[in-house]
Amino acid sequence: MNTLRSLLGSTLLIAGLGQVVFAEEVPAAILERLVSDDFRVREAASADLVAWSRARSEVAMDELFELSRSATDPEARERCLSALRVLVGDLYLKEGEGYIGIRMQDEFANVPDDPRPRGVIRVIQVVEDSAADLAGLRLNDLIAGLNGTIWHEGQVSIPFGEKIRQFKPGDEVLLKVLREGRLIDIKVKLGRRPAFADRMFFTESEEDMKAAEEAAKEGYFRRWLDRKKASK
Repeated sequence: MNTLRSLLGSTLLIAGLGQVVFAEEVPAAILERLVSDDFRVREAASADLVAWSRARSEVAMDELFELSRSATDPEARERCLSALRVLVGDLYLKEGEGYIGIRMQDEFANVPDDPRPRGVIRVIQVVEDSAADLAGLRLNDLIAGLNGTIWHEGQVSIPFGEKIRQFKPGDEVLLKVLREGRLIDIKVKLGRRPAFADRMFFTESEEDMKAAEEAAKEGYFRRWLDRKKASK
């Protein structure tokens, strides 16, 4: 009981029969293990806290925010803040503009069953671990349609890019892709447009791109915290 009281500070309530009641039903077993003397137990408890919180993110975000400020044990506060960062990071990935993760150039090509040359997009780079990469798009694939839309005139990459950005992360799009003379369908689950996406060429190192994205995510988290504090 003393361990839990030390961990939770003012968030601990005692019911009439000596039962421990938590305002948002955070499992007592997880909270006890967050302040264990065994580092491995604390690490496992943090993972369990994240898993528990993700299953009820809206409620858990409020509770983690409060615990990160009110728990009297410093490590408990930090671990609750870390779990909160994970949940806000999940929110970050769901917001913003859609992103497919390719560099492209405009071309015209003959497409099966179409009597007219069609405007297509040649894939000249696939960003590693991007939506395009995970969906199986390849270098030199020709994108000949997006959700049933095809192009016969104009610069294809501009309307294609604008349309992709209108979608949300997690939205699924259907591409018609010309590969080795055959027209195939590829479904792509879009990601979140990253911080480096507006640069003309992806010439930065993988470490630089990851650093830019982590900085953007951390900035989102800090703004979320500021809004949360202001609302209290």
